Amino acid sequence: MKSIIATRASLLLLCAGAATAQQSMYEGHQDQLDTDDNGAVNRQEYQAFMTRAFEKLDADNNGALSQAETADVLNADQFAATDANGNGRVSRDEFMNRVMKDFAAADKSGDRRLQ
Repeated sequence: MKSIIATRASLLLLCAGAATAQQSMYEGHQDQLDTDDNGAVNRQEYQAFMTRAFEKLDADNNGALSQAETADVLNADQFAATDANGNGRVSRDEFMNRVMKDFAAADKSGDRRLQ
């Protein structure tokens, strides 16, 4: 259950953008993402976590997310913004491109870490 909550909370980073990504690290999610316990979430840790999050959300294991599969974490506008090609599904590439852009925007120092 804690993992599901952390996944949903972290997916909200996708929805809310870079400023919230940085803030959310301090709201109890860092321990789920900071796998090497160094006090920061690096790009690789974030990418690995978000890859697992995609897999958990992809309930039918078809390699894409439907709006129904993301209903708990994305509203219609957020889903549409993530669905870059507008086909009504969010592919793994679309999802990862979006979350990694948000990570990069939150990395104000450019050191590839969020603290």
